[in-house]
Amino acid sequence: MIMFGFVLLTLSALLLEIDLYEGLENAIAAGIGAFSLLLLALSITAYRKTGLRLILYGITIFALFAIQQFLDYTQNIFPEFDTPGISAFVDSLTLVILVLFFLAIVRSKVS
Repeated sequence: MIMFGFVLLTLSALLLEIDLYEGLENAIAAGIGAFSLLLLALSITAYRKTGLRLILYGITIFALFAIQQFLDYTQNIFPEFDTPGISAFVDSLTLVILVLFFLAIVRSKVS
């Protein structure tokens, strides 16, 4: 009976060490990165077919978003890349993406 308690205690301590959501978080981040690359490729194809300059905003936005996801994923996987400088750069990419979205909407209304 004491041996069973010891095994149970050891297993519960081991389970507490495993982060069950880390794998899920990384899978979602990889999926978001892959989806942004797909949208980037579709935007490039659409630009080549139509020549519509407004699509260039989408191309830039999806490229920046793919870079942002890659950097964020890299910070999750490799702790040595989790520095304040890289974090500030990733956050600034969010701001640039939002500004580009705004410009794309305003430019489409003006044109």
